[in-house]
Amino acid sequence: MAKFLKIVSADANDPEVMIGIDQVTHVAAGDAADPVGNLDTNVTVFYSGGSCTVAFAAQATAGDVLKAFNAALVANPGGLVSTVGRPVLTAQTLDSVDGRQLITAEATYVSYSGVTFA
Repeated sequence: MAKFLKIVSADANDPEVMIGIDQVTHVAAGDAADPVGNLDTNVTVFYSGGSCTVAFAAQATAGDVLKAFNAALVANPGGLVSTVGRPVLTAQTLDSVDGRQLITAEATYVSYSGVTFA
């Protein structure tokens, strides 16, 4: 089982954040400082001794982001690090030409914009 949860962020100051998986107690939608606010743009990882709030693009759903975090927590990659996935925002589009399927638009994925520790 992985020992660390890695969150890849678009934040230039903290592009990768690691949290010890054995310290994580649970993951919830919203912001730890304001539990009823920011349900659609934040996920909070609670661990022994504190919490961290992860901001994500508003186009994503909190449910999809929570699934990505939970999948990373229970993953067994056989290494030390399990990376949180990025749920799909929009699927790629295809166009058939002469019996071939051409990708006309690439898929887009959730972007984690920052990780804030409390």
